[in-house]
Amino acid sequence: MRILYVAGENPAVEAILNGMDTEGLSGLPAFYHPFRILLERGHEIDLLLYTREKKTLRESRYFHKRNLIQVCARGRLPLSLEYLLQMSSAAKKLLSRRHYDFVYGMSEGAHPVLIQAVKRGIPCGLRQFGTQEMADVLEGKKTMAARYLTAFRDYTYITLSMFSRKNFILATNDGSRADRIYDLLGVREKKFDFFFWRSGVEIPAVRPLPDLGDPAAYPAAFDPMALSMVNRVAEVKRQDRAVRILGELHRRGFPFHLYLVGTIDSRKMYQAAMEAADEYGIRDYVHFEGEKSQKECRMYARNSLATLLPCQWNRVNVFYEVMGEGALVLTNDNHSIDEFIEDGVNCLVYEEDNFGQAAEKLIAASQDHLLTERIRCDAHRTAAARFMSIEKRFGLEADLVEASAGGRDLSGFPPVL
Repeated sequence: MRILYVAGENPAVEAILNGMDTEGLSGLPAFYHPFRILLERGHEIDLLLYTREKKTLRESRYFHKRNLIQVCARGRLPLSLEYLLQMSSAAKKLLSRRHYDFVYGMSEGAHPVLIQAVKRGIPCGLRQFGTQEMADVLEGKKTMAARYLTAFRDYTYITLSMFSRKNFILATNDGSRADRIYDLLGVREKKFDFFFWRSGVEIPAVRPLPDLGDPAAYPAAFDPMALSMVNRVAEVKRQDRAVRILGELHRRGFPFHLYLVGTIDSRKMYQAAMEAADEYGIRDYVHFEGEKSQKECRMYARNSLATLLPCQWNRVNVFYEVMGEGALVLTNDNHSIDEFIEDGVNCLVYEEDNFGQAAEKLIAASQDHLLTERIRCDAHRTAAARFMSIEKRFGLEADLVEASAGGRDLSGFPPVL
């Protein structure tokens, strides 16, 4: 079977171009692993990549130079218009020249290509990521007309994808509320099968222990005065709350350091975090570490006293990953992960905006080694028993692609995971 993936630049693409570098993957495992599994099953995949400048490729066993088709931005027109024209043109030429059994769009930006696939009767699907902001904005609009105007103006491709034909949309059940936007726009009947699945993560069979060594070597060694937060800096992630928890610890005489790991996607949230740090006088104790590989992210979580999840919604990949790492997790009580957690058993839970309470829980944990060890053990035990592994979850997605390409009924796949 021959599959066409459609994508823009992202961490998963970087890993693919770097010789299928699983070890160096720094983000979007939900893109990378189904791609890898489909290749390992013997399917040939071409990647239609929209990029600012031409990329180099280190060939791997399954992915070669002939499989990479690049469309480079020219910068002659407004980006949105240029993208539409270039990708539509590239899709027409490519789909006329090569036979594909399935076209798979990685994000709504693939819409112009999927339209061409549908016209030619080629099975196709869309992978949907990160619609939290759209859901939040639409909820603030009082009328359906205002919602539609905002949706088509500010979230054009997401909205168009909701009304166009395809075999399926697979959205991540991670708090981005992709299911909610259909209700907000009054969409009762979809022109495709809709799947809402949580992600899969690597769960070590044996709980990883904190690394021994000089605390000054953190994150390579355990530092009992380090806190971590592994998440891109964004408004929905609420790094400012993590800084306020740190500030409350300092007010109580516990000079922890906070390490914020992830790309800065929102200058507004970065500024909010810095303003909170200045309010408490702790700027020197807040460290923005930037993007790291998944292996390094796990190290930051494992080797800190606790890793923080103060997000607007915590049902995200990071939650599954740090629990699987056997980290001590501090999370707020926004009820997004209630089915998996129990305060004082496999994590620490505080009232959402009660940063003083969060600080007190961390202080108690820092003074009770047996408590933290028990919670870490139960966190890993919960992950091993209840979370989906990478091979199971993304193997199921590969099954979905194969079934769609073969024209098989998709009703046997679970709508929600």
